[in-house]
Amino acid sequence: MLSRRVTSCATTRCTAGAGAAVGLPALVSQKRFDHDRWYGHTLELDIHNYRYTGIRPKWMRPEEKSTEELASTKAAMPHIDFASTYELLLWDADRLNPGLNRKEYGNEIKHRLEKNANTVARAQQLIKSGQHPDPKMEDAMIARIADEEHIQAEMKNVKCIRANEVAEDNRLDILPGGSPMSLREKTRWNTNFELHPIDRSEIGARLMAWLPEKYHIVYFDDMQTVAANDVVYRKEMMSIVNNVDKEHAAEAKALGYEADLKEVVTELQEDIDPTRSITKASIAACNSLDELEDMSRLVHEYNGDDRIFDIYEKAATLTKNDAHLALVKEMRQLMAAKVKRNAN
Repeated sequence: MLSRRVTSCATTRCTAGAGAAVGLPALVSQKRFDHDRWYGHTLELDIHNYRYTGIRPKWMRPEEKSTEELASTKAAMPHIDFASTYELLLWDADRLNPGLNRKEYGNEIKHRLEKNANTVARAQQLIKSGQHPDPKMEDAMIARIADEEHIQAEMKNVKCIRANEVAEDNRLDILPGGSPMSLREKTRWNTNFELHPIDRSEIGARLMAWLPEKYHIVYFDDMQTVAANDVVYRKEMMSIVNNVDKEHAAEAKALGYEADLKEVVTELQEDIDPTRSITKASIAACNSLDELEDMSRLVHEYNGDDRIFDIYEKAATLTKNDAHLALVKEMRQLMAAKVKRNAN
């Protein structure tokens, strides 16, 4: 009915316009294809009359909840401890390899350790054989060995990444199908960003399982991050380093490289815990605010454990600031409540 009325109205207007155009110049009689002449009458027919009340319609209003419903909803939500951007970057960084600017995956770590072991073994063999009496030539050959092993390790990493790219590019042939909701059909009709995170993780797990283990890419925390976040692992790593030191002590003394052994052991201990000298006793014995500030920075960048409270408390005691002492006490109570809440 509406379309018939619109058509008849438009036809009447066109006929009247054509009759009025007889005897007029072409500029006046030309058709105007603007909204006012050709569509305006249809808009008047199509818009419903309504009165503006200032009240948003029900479908636009947010869901209204009572105080009891809000309280129960908040009680059911898990507690979230928000971290600063600095803390997130610190936790996610590779501490012992800042030049890489990312974590190493498992096979990459394996290739790097193999490279180091092969370089040392081949260099020792070269030195023992005595093929090059000139020290400069011997150093050049050792450098060549290091370059060869580095290239071999890099080629293994490249093959690992290319194998994963092959699995990604052939996911339609690898993923299971058979139904419209299978992973194969989901990845056929959706880009990776459109897929649900659960589907994405399952697709990644299946593609990795399809590859041989030597091509798997699984990222790990570096040694210092693991030690900083777990006291048990830290003590275990320290005990391993101390046992290696004891094992090689007699040989180092006999051959005269005690200083070299001590340097290597100290470097390993620094990699595990650069704040091992900052203890409760050393904090209590410190009477310099500058030294306490340096200690606080080291502890904060390492893991920010309870020693930071001891440093703040000592600084407040030195400056005789009662407000800061009360603040440190409150911070200890908040930390104890957080530990208790996480334990439950």
